[in-house]
Formats: sequence, C-alpha cells, structure tokens
Amino acid sequence: MTTDKEAQSLKTLGGAAFERIVAKILNSFLRTDNIVVTRAKEAELKKFITDKKNLFQIMDFTRIPVKRRCNQSQLTDYPDLDLFALIRPSQFGQQWRLLAIINCKVSFHARHTEAAFWGLLTRLSSNIPYVVVTEDRDIYKPKASELGKSCEEATAARRLLESFSDRVYLAKRYENDQDPRLDADISLKLSNIEKGISSIVFDDPAIPYHTQYCHSVRPLDDLVKDLRYWKTEIPV
Repeated sequence: MTTDKEAQSLKTLGGAAFERIVAKILNSFLRTDNIVVTRAKEAELKKFITDKKNLFQIMDFTRIPVKRRCNQSQLTDYPDLDLFALIRPSQFGQQWRLLAIINCKVSFHARHTEAAFWGLLTRLSSNIPYVVVTEDRDIYKPKASELGKSCEEATAARRLLESFSDRVYLAKRYENDQDPRLDADISLKLSNIEKGISSIVFDDPAIPYHTQYCHSVRPLDDLVKDLRYWKTEIPV
C-alpha cells in the first residue's frame, strides 16, 4: 500500500517531469526569439544567468509583499513558481529580463485556488503574465475534465483560473521529456510551420471529456505566439 508520503513524492516527480516537457516544447520554438524557458530554481537559472546581480534581481522581482498583522511587519515570499520565461540579452551589457511565470499542474485536485491566488497577486504586484499549463489528467481515466465541459458549463476551477491568471493552456500527456512521441510532435509542428500550416499538435481536443477551448483556455501551442507577443511589451 502506498503511504501518503510516497504518494506525495510521486506527485512531485510527476510535476517536475511535466515542467521539463513544457520547457522542452517551448524552447524548441522560441530560441530564435531570444526567449528561454527554464525551471524557476536558482540552480537552473545559474546555468543561463552568470551575473549574480541580474539573477537575484529577477528572483527578488517575483517576491510578493506579505503583511503580518500580529507584529505589523512586512515580509516577502515567493509565489507558486514552476517555470520562468526569460528574455535573453541580444547585446553585450544587456540583462536578462523576466517575461512570464508559468505554473504547471498535471492536475489540480482542489489546488486551482492556489494557482488563482498567486496569479492574482503576481499580476497586481508586477504586471508580469502568470499562466497555467495543465494536462487536465482526469480525462485519461476517463473522467470529467476538472475545467468542466465548456466555458458556458465551467467548473469553479475554470472560472477562477480564467479570472485570476492570464490564460490556461492544455497539453496532452507525454511520459517524460524523452518520450519519442514528444520528439515526433515537435518535428511535426516545425514541419507544419515551414509549410505555413496552422495546427494544434501539443494537445488533443478529440480525447473524450476534453474541455472546449475559449478565449482564456487554449492549447499549449498558443503559448508560443503569446510569449512572442508579450515580449514586444517588455521595455529593453
């Protein structure tokens, strides 16, 4: 029998694998845009950002003010961070810039309130896009989507995430970032782009119980063009 501690450990490993999958997909299409997606961990960020001052500036920028009533003090804390989308310096002397925060959830299971809470605070305090990417894994059981059938028949999770994050993106299930199906899909998407074909590759809306798209709930493919658009709004 699996203990609660073992179950949580498996969930953590599954979440980390999903983060690497999302990062691999996005990086496959954004390199030429000088956009890098990486896990929001200091050890991972150091692989790209060698300037310690620049590194700590980005980390500090994501901190959220927290006011404690008991002693009337103000602290800062990190929101729920999974991935950072960063703008790579294009010229010597420029600094790395934070473009967006990407929250990755294999499934929510009542944790949508956490993502909505941090999404709201991040957008209010920094005006940095805060998005959520999910497999919505319950549909593979098969079971009803945690987001509901559609925008018109939405669950509380969908309503909150639509309101307090910039967008929710859906991704189909891959085993890990070395899954041959993932590499095949990346190659297919690149080929379609070269041919001028618009396609959804990294999600499968034909899966039974898959929720319907709307303006705020989109396939993961759309995050590539959204990050490109948001880059134009960042001052250099």
